[in-house]
Amino acid sequence: MLELLAIPTGLELSKVVLSQVLDLAKPVLEGYVQDFFRDCLDSGVARLQAETLKRPMAEAVGFFLQRFIKELQFNEVPDTSIRHHYQAVLKRFVRDPAVCTSLGQAFETGRKRIDHTQLERIWIERYQVTGWQFPAEDFDWRGVAKEYVIQVKGIVKADTELRAILEADLLQEIADNTARLSPGFDVAKYRHSLQTSYGYLKLYTLDSTYQADTIHLWRLFIEQTVRAALPPIRYDLPLDLKRQLQQDGHLEADLSAEALDLYRREYFQQPARKVLAAVADSQHAVILGDPGSGKSTLLQFLALDWVEGKTEVLPLLIELREYVLAQATNFLDFLHCGSGADWQFDQQHLHQHLLENPALVMFDGLDEVFDRPTQAAVIDDIIRFAQQYPLARVLVTSRIIGYNPERFQHAGFRQFTIQALDETEIHEFIDRWYDLSMGSDPDKGRLKQRLKDAVANSKAIQNLADNPLLLTMMAILNRRQELPRDRADLYDQASRVLLYHWDVDHKRLNLPMDAIARREKQEMLRLIRIVTDYLRDQGFSDPREKANVLIQQLRERNFILCYRGADTYGFMHRPSWNTSAPSKSSTASKNNAPSASKNSAMRSLASTGKTKPGTKS
Repeated sequence: MLELLAIPTGLELSKVVLSQVLDLAKPVLEGYVQDFFRDCLDSGVARLQAETLKRPMAEAVGFFLQRFIKELQFNEVPDTSIRHHYQAVLKRFVRDPAVCTSLGQAFETGRKRIDHTQLERIWIERYQVTGWQFPAEDFDWRGVAKEYVIQVKGIVKADTELRAILEADLLQEIADNTARLSPGFDVAKYRHSLQTSYGYLKLYTLDSTYQADTIHLWRLFIEQTVRAALPPIRYDLPLDLKRQLQQDGHLEADLSAEALDLYRREYFQQPARKVLAAVADSQHAVILGDPGSGKSTLLQFLALDWVEGKTEVLPLLIELREYVLAQATNFLDFLHCGSGADWQFDQQHLHQHLLENPALVMFDGLDEVFDRPTQAAVIDDIIRFAQQYPLARVLVTSRIIGYNPERFQHAGFRQFTIQALDETEIHEFIDRWYDLSMGSDPDKGRLKQRLKDAVANSKAIQNLADNPLLLTMMAILNRRQELPRDRADLYDQASRVLLYHWDVDHKRLNLPMDAIARREKQEMLRLIRIVTDYLRDQGFSDPREKANVLIQQLRERNFILCYRGADTYGFMHRPSWNTSAPSKSSTASKNNAPSASKNSAMRSLASTGKTKPGTKS
């Protein structure tokens, strides 16, 4: 290996570092070459000339090490730590099969980035050791990976033998892809697919007794009201949470109490208008809203306009969570072959269509791209897409907390915030719901009025009814029985729906027979409330490690806890916070042990283990 490095490469990495990091015996080195180029060369490595591949691999790994050490030095890691610790650790790091495969991916033709988050994850899980001053918060993994990819492109450009190998492999890949059946550009089948996917409300996600084809979404849809401004809730946060968000770059500079009050007044002075008219006037826009406010439903409704023949503009709806999971090169590549896409289009045909025809391209769930650098890359992809296809109208949805407006603002995107349902909209929803779900049932009028009266006469129900998802849930409960006026009973009924049907039906999870049941989840919700109070009283800020699993289940499966952005979680709706408090009191009183509840809760949770320092939830 050292003989190769002696050849001038322009990287100027010292022989001392490389002799420690890549001092590999010949058989081991050949295996390393094969791992390095495994994902890059579809035709395989065994038949290729290994000697040809060693030189560019050595140059690439050498630059990666040089850039890694430079990043350590930039963050003021002492040279003694680098010499006595990091050189040996880096030797093991770049020999890790997963790492060398990731580094080799930079040689792929057309590859613009490698997965720096995977490199970071491997480093943290397998190689990071406390006591050696690793700058975990400030280490620029994205920058290291970006410069590495750029350097690799230069290596490929300068090496004619390597370029010939890569070009031959690419031609073979193109031939293989051509031989496979193209997904085509069948808009008629696409129209039918959208009708099947979005045409009816998926009521089984909340109640399995409803038929899947009972209610057309476009008939029930209540057009939301929006304001063309960012909501004051972004700043109206607890002080410790606000500081955390600002330190992590998820929130701009703080506002004084006076400035926040002025911002709040100015926000509500912004004219409220209907969302369809607002987005129709906007070529590029971001739609912000709370969980359950109907962001995804809005995009599905817009897609159905084309299905119903109300517009000739082709809609494309991309769930950003699925896009990231697919690791597609770009959005057209995702729509060509991504497993999470609603429909697959031939990439070249779609590219030409977007250049020549108007389209409505909708990106749903920016907040569901949790990794901050990955989210930043996705935002770049969206902005680049909007610039590449100027005829396309582009919409993006995101939750409010954790959304940073700066980059979209600079790119000319307008920003709208969905407002809570007002009394008129709530009544309109109730009327439509029962008209569509009950038809000529003589009991329809009574149920309508009962739910309207419940909203008018109960503060607990009012606090739920301005959210479309929760209002839907209440309409389902009201059909079976009168809604409980006592908020503890109401929340218990609501949690039964959310803790079972959302998990089993909406998420389509094949849960094992011994999975945590609804009753246990309800008990754990109460436990979370008790533990949160306890930890706050004791001055602790970090949750326990296994609470992460519970939070993930209650957020992603049950829709009771919600991810508000920037590693921040809360209850789906403020009244849901109280779902544990009344039950906790009543349970304690029944057991005649009101003072024991907090201690017993802590003992129960303590049995799950302690939180590692720095664990996020």
